[in-house]
This record gives sequence, C-alpha cells and structure tokens, in this order.
Amino acid sequence: MISVDDVLISIRPRFADAIFNGAKTVEIRRKIPPMKLGSRLWIYVTKPVGEVRGIAWIADIIEGDHEAVWDACGSRTGLARADFNRYLHGSAKAYGLVLRDVEIGTPASMEALRELRPGFHPPQVVTRLTAPEAEGLQRHLFPV
Repeated sequence: MISVDDVLISIRPRFADAIFNGAKTVEIRRKIPPMKLGSRLWIYVTKPVGEVRGIAWIADIIEGDHEAVWDACGSRTGLARADFNRYLHGSAKAYGLVLRDVEIGTPASMEALRELRPGFHPPQVVTRLTAPEAEGLQRHLFPV
C-alpha cells in the first residue's frame, strides 16, 4: 500500500550519499511544508546526478531555534557546526527530519520522472507526489 504522504525531496549528492551509507540520519531544513510523521521521502539527488535514488521514512521532526536543533541532532546531520550555522543563517527556525528505514533502489532518471509527471522539474525544497506518481516510483525503484 502506498503512503498517503509521499514527498519528493531534493538533496545534494554528498548529503544523499551520507544518508544512503548511514552516516547522516537527520536532514536539516530552513523550512518545510506541513508533513506527517511516517511520511515517505523519495530522495532526488540533485545535479550532476539528477535522479531519484531511494527512500527514507520520517521518524520524527525536530523543530526549534538553531541551538536547540543542533543540540538534539548535530552529530547526526553530517554537518560541521560552522556549516550548520552558515546554512541556517537568516532563518529564525531550524527543522531536523529524523530519517529511518533508508533504502536504495534502481535509480529513476529525469526521463523516467517525466514519464510519471510530464514537465517534471526537481523541487527547490520538497513536492508532494500523487498516489499514481508514488506507485510509479515504487515500481521503478523497487521492482518485485
């Protein structure tokens, strides 16, 4: 059964690699749209890769000022404190998406993504997927 909350998230290659190899278990964001715990994140690895490579599930969302989020998540972000501060500079809040059950699948190229959503463009932050889009990605990344 496909989750009712399927979200495509754009992540830079080095951070996506750290998520897939288990070194990074919290994705830091300056802002996020409302998301439910248990949402499935489809990980789009940004250029030069340009493909969806896997999934993770949101186990928790840590929200607060920079200090509180660093204290709760810092060692799991894959960031040095200076990089964390630089990324969040100018934002009042920070969000830590705590990830679980990360899986790598058969990558879905831009062409495959455009078959599922004509005119597909990678999201700046995140984009919600329809049930048919999520089912198509499921079939592509994790064929039975």
